[in-house]
Amino acid sequence: MEWKIDEKEFQLPFMREKGYVRRQCKVCKSYFWTLDPDAEVCGEAPCVDYSFIFNPPTKRKYSVLEMRNTFLKFFERNGHEIIPPYPVVARWRDDLLITIASIADFQPFVTSGISSPPANPLVISQPCLRFEDIDKVGYTSGRHLTIFEMGGAHAFNDTRINDFKYWKDETIRYHHEFATEELGIPEDLITYKEHFWVGGGNAGPDVEGIIAGLEVSTLVFMRYRLLDNRLEDIPIWTVDTGYGIERWAWLSQGVPTGFEAIYGDVYTWIVDKLNINLDREILYKFTLHSPSLSDRDLAFFEDTLSKISLDVGEKKALIRLVQAGKLLDHSKASIFLIKDGAIPSNVREGYLTRMLLRRIFKIMEDLGLDMEFIYSLFDKQIELWSISFREIRDVYDNIFEVIDLEKSKYKKIRENTSRVISSYLKRGESPSLDLLIKLYDSHGIHPDYAREYIESRYGVKIRVPPNFTDLVSQRHGGRESGIKSEEPLPNIDVKTLKLYYRNQYQRVGYGKIVAKGDKWVVLDKTIFYPTGGGQLHDTGYIESMRDDGTRLRVYDVVESNGAIFHFVRGDLDKISVGDEVKLVIDWDRRYRLMRHHTATHILLSSLRRVLGSHVWQAGVVKDVNYAHLDITHYSIPSKEDLRKIEELCNKVISENRPVNVYYMDRGKAEKMYGAILYQGGVIPGKTLRIVEVENWDIEACGGTHVKRTGELSIFKIIGVERLQDGIIRLKYVAGDAAYEYLNKLYNIVEEASRKLSTSFDELPSAVEEFINKYNSLESRLKNLSAELSRERAKRIYMESPSVNDLKIVIDEFNDVEIAIKIGENLDDLTDKYIYVSLIKMGRGLNVLVRLGNDLIERGLSAEDIGRKIGKEIFEGFGGKGDKKYYRFGGKIKALLDSANLRDVVYGVIVENVKVGRN
Repeated sequence: MEWKIDEKEFQLPFMREKGYVRRQCKVCKSYFWTLDPDAEVCGEAPCVDYSFIFNPPTKRKYSVLEMRNTFLKFFERNGHEIIPPYPVVARWRDDLLITIASIADFQPFVTSGISSPPANPLVISQPCLRFEDIDKVGYTSGRHLTIFEMGGAHAFNDTRINDFKYWKDETIRYHHEFATEELGIPEDLITYKEHFWVGGGNAGPDVEGIIAGLEVSTLVFMRYRLLDNRLEDIPIWTVDTGYGIERWAWLSQGVPTGFEAIYGDVYTWIVDKLNINLDREILYKFTLHSPSLSDRDLAFFEDTLSKISLDVGEKKALIRLVQAGKLLDHSKASIFLIKDGAIPSNVREGYLTRMLLRRIFKIMEDLGLDMEFIYSLFDKQIELWSISFREIRDVYDNIFEVIDLEKSKYKKIRENTSRVISSYLKRGESPSLDLLIKLYDSHGIHPDYAREYIESRYGVKIRVPPNFTDLVSQRHGGRESGIKSEEPLPNIDVKTLKLYYRNQYQRVGYGKIVAKGDKWVVLDKTIFYPTGGGQLHDTGYIESMRDDGTRLRVYDVVESNGAIFHFVRGDLDKISVGDEVKLVIDWDRRYRLMRHHTATHILLSSLRRVLGSHVWQAGVVKDVNYAHLDITHYSIPSKEDLRKIEELCNKVISENRPVNVYYMDRGKAEKMYGAILYQGGVIPGKTLRIVEVENWDIEACGGTHVKRTGELSIFKIIGVERLQDGIIRLKYVAGDAAYEYLNKLYNIVEEASRKLSTSFDELPSAVEEFINKYNSLESRLKNLSAELSRERAKRIYMESPSVNDLKIVIDEFNDVEIAIKIGENLDDLTDKYIYVSLIKMGRGLNVLVRLGNDLIERGLSAEDIGRKIGKEIFEGFGGKGDKKYYRFGGKIKALLDSANLRDVVYGVIVENVKVGRN
């Protein structure tokens, strides 16, 4: 829906003081504010041409680093506190996978008024990712990017208490002052274009800052939420400004392409590497035409090439330049995604990383580039961006390991392209755009490869739309909000007091029943912990305070809207709402869960220290006998890495560090600790419960924990596996569960030592000797089996009847493998035979049919003969094979027994080969 802006919305003191007037663009029909009362166009390309190329309007040139710092310092001088950027993977959000704007850092809790911001006003330069324009990258000379920095100056005005920092007039003044006084841009070049912004569930009017044809910023005044296609006022009026740091840098440099302004020496390197020799006047003309790119058609590219009079070599060079822009953009985006834990996979944010890398591999393939190129490209990108984002250095080795793994997978995809597409078409899929999307989404097959194969093989033409990648990435754009309960709990106006947070060691408590159902009761207060944060619920019992001995067994505990439901077994009719009850938890269970929960926190930080800061929690379960943690990582850790991780965990345990639990305002906590707080996922509410393993790990967490790490006693990793690409699961035990596991392991080793008659120390060599003997015996057994099958083949061949020149060999055996070998050995004796082996398999029967080559040449088929035998001897059967060999099985018909079974089989064979019995 398109929202209209009132003509008085931006009739501000600033506009009057400066002499800005409101006009309507005759080209795009947008309303805009300008110092030229006769202006007929809005000043933004493609309504006008860029005028900053070779003619930058700023007082000097700025790199991206310099522009970022200039922007941040300007707003700091104007009362804004600088906030460090958040990760590009939005783990504090339920509705987003990636950070798409600086305001996304503060939605929904700050913008809705639930919690306070980390500072107010604040300024941030936030790396952002957007995939809706990915197919335009390169074609628009740097105007469209997958990854970019959004400079956000934000003020959060609370209308509930009339706490206003600043609003529309001051926001535009700051923008104008930054452009004119800080950067030296003549104010007559600045146009403010009206727009209405909607995003993240919020909305509001905005103006876009246009300078010399380039939109460089958007100043949004977010005062609504969008609900059922209606605008509703919200209590927090948010100044949401987005300054495009890369665009401001490009504006200041006046170079023909934004990629040159953004990437500097890396751009120079890639242009030289791809042998792109283009006159800068050609680049200038191309860039002037590039804003005309539309979502509907990329044919403009060919039109543009024809308009600027290029020879064949120049056209090829310009195409390579477009590809160079994609390589620069996609490699940077991949680095930031990997840094923040988006390890390549087929789901969620990991899919986006994989998609970017495969686009890079495809471009490299098209350009004839080798792997040395991609290593050099990523190395130079890391060197450039780690100056500002030092944590990139922490995952340097991980990035290249990921590249190698993904390249290997991509190679396999290319080898299997024709087979995969053929299998889809054979299953009835129609050659269509939907199939291309499915092939790319599920198998990584690039649409160009799929289209070319389908066209050449089936003669069907399929158009790949310019926004193809966007269509695919839309399938991966949001998070699942949670699991829907099959039986939703009733909405009860009760907030159960959580005694387990006051004292996590409390084993006995008292409460009052405030609601009850057929299977549950709700109490005014409880010591029972409900399932949450990967930690399982408590069990125990609820006992009536009356003298009737009523006791209800608690087997499940669930929280819903602040009310804690205790699911019980027992006679619920004997208790009533209002009754006072005694609560007793199964303490051993609770304590095991507490130990495993604290162990999880210790393990996670140990993993990040050993494997890299790209490791994030992707799932966890803390059970009684063990726990498992799923992490973002690209391969199973080596034995040496696992040893180091285990050593770190046990070192922290042996140091008996305090485990501190305290509460903090969300904004203050984020300011102090950053997004690492959300390792366990989204934590709602104004206040965060912080769990800190002193000087080791800190997370927002709702679980129960031990007071000191020494209570864990010992930690042991008992298993590791790859769940899927990019996700590794570690299984581990701590405390009593660890001792039980080690004791069980000891008993197993002791039993093995006893049976092998050796000591613990000599057990490995004894096992090795046993394995060698076993392998030797197995080899001898295979040789004996082969000899047995040869001898049996000779014997049954000699004993079997001949029909004319054909041997009909019918055998009964109880070993499938030997039966197969017998058939193979018959080939060495003759090529004129039919072999049928009847193999008893429990209550059923398996049948093997094999033909000599002479019979196949006559047109006979083992499958045909086998099917006819099957119809005669089985009530129903199934099998597989070909002309040479066919195997099938089923349930023998009731009237048949082993005596007449052979005769029936023999009769079918004779009839099929058209010969009579001798």
